[in-house]
This record gives sequence, structure tokens and C-alpha cells, in this order.
Amino acid sequence: MDERLERAGAWCGIATMVTIGVTLVAIGRLIPPFSPTDNAARITHIIIDHKIRIRVGVALSLVGFALTIPLVAALSMRLRRIEGQLGVLSLIQIIGGVFLPIATIIPLMLLTVATYRPEQRPPEITQAFSDAFWLMFVGTVGPIFMQCTALAIGAFIDRNDPRVFPRWFGYLNVWCAVLFLPGGAVVLFNDGPLAWNGVFAFWIPVVVFFVWMTALSVVTLRSIGAQLPGVKFPV
Repeated sequence: MDERLERAGAWCGIATMVTIGVTLVAIGRLIPPFSPTDNAARITHIIIDHKIRIRVGVALSLVGFALTIPLVAALSMRLRRIEGQLGVLSLIQIIGGVFLPIATIIPLMLLTVATYRPEQRPPEITQAFSDAFWLMFVGTVGPIFMQCTALAIGAFIDRNDPRVFPRWFGYLNVWCAVLFLPGGAVVLFNDGPLAWNGVFAFWIPVVVFFVWMTALSVVTLRSIGAQLPGVKFPV
């Protein structure tokens, strides 16, 4: 039963990507992002024209981001096998996995507030909610950075036979952690490659995120499949 639940959690990484792709791109049309240089009237006009699509996209994407929780649980169990117990790395993965959905749910709800009665309020208020959404959604990189770090260390110190995580998985997480970091610079720039719609702060991290999520699911599924029947580890 534990193995089946871990497999289900691993598949949730793929489910997350599919759900987010459909809800934020096809339905909500939030990718590509709004421009941080657009004025209040322009932002309000976009939100009024697409407020139903945005609301539906946000509502469904909340489910998509919540699917990262079972994936994190499966990853934490893999790290626990490396550490031999519930250790620092598995706890970092758990805590980071808790904060990652929160870091997406809060800004998504702020964007939903922007879609409520935008015709009845000054455009500057709608713009402020939109700004808060993009700054938080793109700029909150701390939790995912720590998740990558824990997974990288776990892959490097793994002494199991067969290995829980391949060594290349550790290097992948190091590079992902580095490439996610520029997203935190959105609080400093209103335009250019480090703005919330810039190539370094948004587009590269988006591509990296989808590569990372795919790797998490695939490596976790392979790790579970390679686990010898009947093998136990300390509680």
C-alpha cells in the first residue's frame, strides 16, 4: 500500500504540470504575463475583458498546485530512505513543500480579488492587486530553492544500493536552484530581463519548472520501481 501511495504521489507531478498548463495558459490566459509597464487603465481593461476566464483558470489551478503536496510526500519518503530516518533533508522537503502551494494560492486569490467588480473601483486599485499577484507569484522562490537544495544533497550523499536518486539528479537540482533564483529580482525591476515578464525572471524559470517537475516524477517512479521487495527501513 505504501508503494502504491508513493507511486500515486509521484504521478501527481505530471498531473500538476498538465493542470497548470491548461488552467493558466489555455483558460486563464495568464501566460504570457501582463507587462509591468502597463498603466492602470490597460490592466483594468484586460481584467474586465477576461475576468470570467481568469476566475475559472484560477479556481482550477488551485487544485493543480495542491497536487504538489502528494509529490512532496513521496519525495520526502525517498529522502527518508537516504537518511535512514526522518532527518533534516526530508524535513526541509516537507516544509518547503508546504510553503510552495501557499506561495501560489495567496497570489492567485489576490488576482481573483482584482477580477471582482473591477468596473466599480478606481483602476489603480485593480492594478495594485494585479501587481501584488505577479510580484508574489514570480518572486517567491525561497521554498522551491530549498527543495532543490535538499534533493541535490540527498542525491550526492546517497549510499544505497540501488541508489534512491541517481547522481545526475543532484546536479540537475543544483542547476534548477540557480536558475530559479533570478525570479526573486522582480521586486527590484519594472522592466527588462529581471522584471516579472523578463526572460531571466520568468521565462527561463517557467521552462526549468516544467523540466524539474518531470524529472521529479520520473526519478521518483524509477526509485520506487527499483526498491527491492520486502526491504524495510527504520521508522
